[in-house]
Amino acid sequence: MIQDITTVFNQLVSWVTQYRMALLLATCAALGAAGAWLIAGIPFREHLLDAPNERSSHTEPTPRGGGVGILAAFIVAGLTLRIPTTFLFAAVFVSAVSFYGDFFRLSVRFRFLAQLFAALVFLFPILPALSAHYAASTFGFSPFLFFLILLLIVVFMIGTANFYNFMDGINGIAGLSGAIAFGLLGAYTLYYAPLYGYREQMSLLSVCIALACMGYLPFNLPRARVFMGDVGSILLGFVFAALVIMLARNYQEMACFAALLFPFYADELTTMAVRLQDRESLVQSHRRHLYQLLANEAGMAHWKVTLIYGVAQLAVGGGVLFLNAHGAQPVVLFLTACFIAFALVSLLIRGQIKKARP
Repeated sequence: MIQDITTVFNQLVSWVTQYRMALLLATCAALGAAGAWLIAGIPFREHLLDAPNERSSHTEPTPRGGGVGILAAFIVAGLTLRIPTTFLFAAVFVSAVSFYGDFFRLSVRFRFLAQLFAALVFLFPILPALSAHYAASTFGFSPFLFFLILLLIVVFMIGTANFYNFMDGINGIAGLSGAIAFGLLGAYTLYYAPLYGYREQMSLLSVCIALACMGYLPFNLPRARVFMGDVGSILLGFVFAALVIMLARNYQEMACFAALLFPFYADELTTMAVRLQDRESLVQSHRRHLYQLLANEAGMAHWKVTLIYGVAQLAVGGGVLFLNAHGAQPVVLFLTACFIAFALVSLLIRGQIKKARP
């Protein structure tokens, strides 16, 4: 009897080990959906409602915080894949502060300090690896230049976290963009891991986050039953930047991997330029992003705008990953051309909308 139980137990352990990764992937997708379903249906969701105002792109009160399932998926995947504790802590910390900010007013300064702290916690243990990237570059040795690059990496992390949050303004755009960016990053680095030595657990983490976004997406597209909230959008931006840093083998790959989120960066940067030209405060709420103008002033359905951004993201992401093996010059030329094209389209659409206003 005891021998039979032992045999069954060993078979069960063998089965779980064999299918552990499939179970993890399925669990992450389920958690992404479960978090959105929970926030959309809890009895006290009235306290979580995001009431529409003149700067909103929605017309009905909708609960925030649906990204808690993505946070849960990140924690489960992080613990299972044994990612560095500092990475796990930093991401959970910045997401928890953001979740608090979904329901209680937090100053811009406090948010920034919390994100800066999280970025430094994440970066401190991997400084030797960043130094190796620097040493392998063509810049030559310069402590000043290295610390300048380190500062730019901190700005990249905090900027990406906030850009992702700013771009989460219409149905589906944050969820679909997350699924595409994390999916491309994970699939590419997993495929080339045997050849280039990418860190497999980070690649798998990226795939897990992509599936969590897919699980969340049906609750936000085409009709929003729940919003992701800062708990999800800030987390996705922070984790994406962190994975770019950890998976890239050099600065060229950092640029290539970051470009998997190209439409978000392009829209935010061009919008910042327009607002600075109009002497607006960059910390003031607005709806002047190109995607917001298309959804609101141009009257396009949210799902159509989201799909356009998704197609553009796939095109740029696929192009930059293909060019990654051909050196830095083709990558720089391609991304420059894409940004100029986006800026010109943005200016054209903004001009037409401005003319159409009474």
